[in-house]
Amino acid sequence: MEMDTGKDKTCVYALQEFWVAHTFNEILQKTKQFELVCVDIPMGLSDGEKPRECDLAAREILRGKRASSVFPAPIRACFTTNEYKVANDICRKFTGKGLSKQSFGLLDKIRQVDDLMTPALQRRVREIHPEISFWALNGKKPVHQNKKTVPGQSHRHKLLQEIFTDMDSILMEAPIYGYAIDDAFDALVAAWTAGQTVIGKAGTLPPNPEFDSKGLRMEILCPVK
Repeated sequence: MEMDTGKDKTCVYALQEFWVAHTFNEILQKTKQFELVCVDIPMGLSDGEKPRECDLAAREILRGKRASSVFPAPIRACFTTNEYKVANDICRKFTGKGLSKQSFGLLDKIRQVDDLMTPALQRRVREIHPEISFWALNGKKPVHQNKKTVPGQSHRHKLLQEIFTDMDSILMEAPIYGYAIDDAFDALVAAWTAGQTVIGKAGTLPPNPEFDSKGLRMEILCPVK
């Protein structure tokens, strides 16, 4: 991805390539030379004493309907099972609350990231949440329409077209299997977040992140348009 900054200091990005990865390790291998990689998977996990502050902060920003898109990250103890009932019981035991089915559905991907993440790697691989990035891109207002709906996808497409001038032509050449169009939009807004972070136009939720037991920051990047 390349960027061009005009006189108004607004960055317009050009996409270089679009590909589908099947594992987190594949992402790491393909992006070794990248300055920054943004991933929509929790990095830094609570051991159960309290929920991650970054998740609470993201829900507070989105509020209303879109707040539900930020679900609590699972605790590491849930990795010991592949059964939802058992994971739910473990989560309830340590946190006092059950594990959402959305979190359980992502447990394998979260485990992949947690197995490989280190404090050193986290310097170039950071966590984002697409709805927070779209909130920033939308003038610090949540995109209220669900991303699975036609109006929601149309709104997100319009926002992305403002910063990716070649978006449609690149997507036409992209693989046609392995993802939905809303997945592609999430990936594009993650790439935009990475670009904004590199040029110093992003902060974190919360501003002073906590560290987990592995020394990983529990944070979500919050870009500025």
